[in-house]
Amino acid sequence: MIASLLERLARLEEQLKVNSRNSSKPPSGDGPGALPRKTRKKSGRSLGGQAGHKGSFRAMLAPDEVDRQVHCAPPEACPNCGAAVVPDEGQPIRHQVFEVPALTAEITEYVRERGCCTGCGHRHHGALPTGVPRGQLGPRALALVGTLAGQFHLSQAKVRDLLGQVMGVRFSLGAISQAHGHVAQALAAPVRELHLEIARAPVRHADETSHQSHTSLMWLWAQVTPWGAGFRVDPSRGKLAAQALLGKEPQGMIVSDRYAGYAWIDSSQRQVCWSHLLRDFARIGLRQGLPGRIGRRLEAYGFTLFRWRGAGAPAAHYGWLQKRIRTQLQAAADQSSCSRTAKTCRNLLALWPALWHFLDDPAVAPTNNAAERALRGFVIRRKLSYFTRSGRGLRFIEHTFSAVQTCRLQGRNVFDYMTQALSAWLAGTSPPSLVPEEIRAQHAAA
Repeated sequence: MIASLLERLARLEEQLKVNSRNSSKPPSGDGPGALPRKTRKKSGRSLGGQAGHKGSFRAMLAPDEVDRQVHCAPPEACPNCGAAVVPDEGQPIRHQVFEVPALTAEITEYVRERGCCTGCGHRHHGALPTGVPRGQLGPRALALVGTLAGQFHLSQAKVRDLLGQVMGVRFSLGAISQAHGHVAQALAAPVRELHLEIARAPVRHADETSHQSHTSLMWLWAQVTPWGAGFRVDPSRGKLAAQALLGKEPQGMIVSDRYAGYAWIDSSQRQVCWSHLLRDFARIGLRQGLPGRIGRRLEAYGFTLFRWRGAGAPAAHYGWLQKRIRTQLQAAADQSSCSRTAKTCRNLLALWPALWHFLDDPAVAPTNNAAERALRGFVIRRKLSYFTRSGRGLRFIEHTFSAVQTCRLQGRNVFDYMTQALSAWLAGTSPPSLVPEEIRAQHAAA
């Protein structure tokens, strides 16, 4: 009984020490009493630009690129001595000011004339031109709503207020919600193609995060490559949801954390995130006795790994480190003073090949930072808007965030892409692809 109570006490004490450094808990959850993160040692130099710094300045536009020029003449008399000022041929000082013009909505009224059939008496109305929406928002307005919500994380109420205050266009929340639905429909085909092409990538990063849909807990899954990111909402966080995203027989290498939902992926096709492992080792290092000493050693070895990685050390250089890490994991798995440490280390030994694929393939990263960065935009939006209420909202999240993050990775303008996609959708033509042309060519050749 004493041993059981001591183990229970140790677990409770460990829970009090859980923070963003030794778990997957976000830094925002550490609370005001948390210790500050380690910062770089102060250099002793003053703030701001240092002596000899060239500085960074905006390049002047050419005279033919400005909209108008205003010539400012010198004063007629010198303010210092009162003598006359004579113009000379010296180089004038150019000063350019950028201003945003007053934004007003362009409103077009389509008058659908009526006619009556002389034969059957049926009444007809003139058809709207191709590309004209049935609703009140055109393609650029719809693209603006989608960009404000998807890229800049504005809620529907804030989008409505911004349109009203800046452009003088006032719509209800229902109209903004319907606009979200139109954006989701316009992006459906490009996002579907995006998922198909990402599935053929040689390396993919996968991760998931929670999402509240009214009264149900959902999960947003992400698969990310260097050129694209695809998102999928699923009510499950288990194996089937991961297979729905990655495929039952995924191609290439999957980079992920140690979450059990990815355990079905063979170790030969899986790279485990070392950033997550460092947090696991830090948590083990907080424990008493032998487990704590092993955890601190493993954490030190993990930092050594990243230091060598940053220095560009060759794969053969890691042999000594691999041997030391395996020895410590085996010692932790064999000890009996802490069952949780033993279980974690036995799991890592079973995943041993999945810890080192980054040494064989330079395209494989030792961390899952790519997927976590792709999910960050959604996490920010979740803090601001919290939940969705309908399937339309879920599709908007899937499709819009896929388009926004893919454009970010490719360096494309999100608003321009949204405008092109919505214009094509309203006109019934093929939408622009989210997959780079060279990637489609590679996959077609394969």
